[in-house]
Amino acid sequence: MYDHLVGEVVEKHASRAVVRCAGVGYECRISLSTAADLKVGSTQQLFTILHVVDGSPSLLGFATRAERELARAVLSVSGVGPSTALALLSVYAPRDLAGAISGGDAAALRRVKGVGQKTSERLCLELRDAVHKLDLDTSGLLQKTLPSQSADDAIAALVTLGYSEKDARDRVEKARKTGPGADTETLVKTVLQM
Repeated sequence: MYDHLVGEVVEKHASRAVVRCAGVGYECRISLSTAADLKVGSTQQLFTILHVVDGSPSLLGFATRAERELARAVLSVSGVGPSTALALLSVYAPRDLAGAISGGDAAALRRVKGVGQKTSERLCLELRDAVHKLDLDTSGLLQKTLPSQSADDAIAALVTLGYSEKDARDRVEKARKTGPGADTETLVKTVLQM
């Protein structure tokens, strides 16, 4: 239904952004790599997927068309929803995720919260050939580092990805002990790989 949005980024967090287009603010769930590309106050383009579950729509936003196509492929696998797809794209750059899938590296996929044995094997089996057809060789797909932000942003991102607030807070505190001064992206990645 929506292919993309072009507008001013009025709000950005580690797991969501609001883009104002023609006076309407669209809230999009985003991955950490997309969050790294967005700058509040600038006019930018987000490629979108409108995902509806049980009558509840959510808009997923991606910095590049290739990242969106990879997310669509991942979402086509039974048992994978938006939270898991965004978690995969938050832990791995699109090129790395495609490499893990095409190489059959189910163990790497299981490091992401919400991806178990069966789901990781299904992703590798069902998408092995599909990821080769995607154009993931673009310079805009390199994993970028978010500017340093508070632990509260990391907690909010984890809550959006399905953690309870208490669990997210505890895990972020553990992650902060292993890497003091870590930015939001690093904290979330560390927690997702615990």
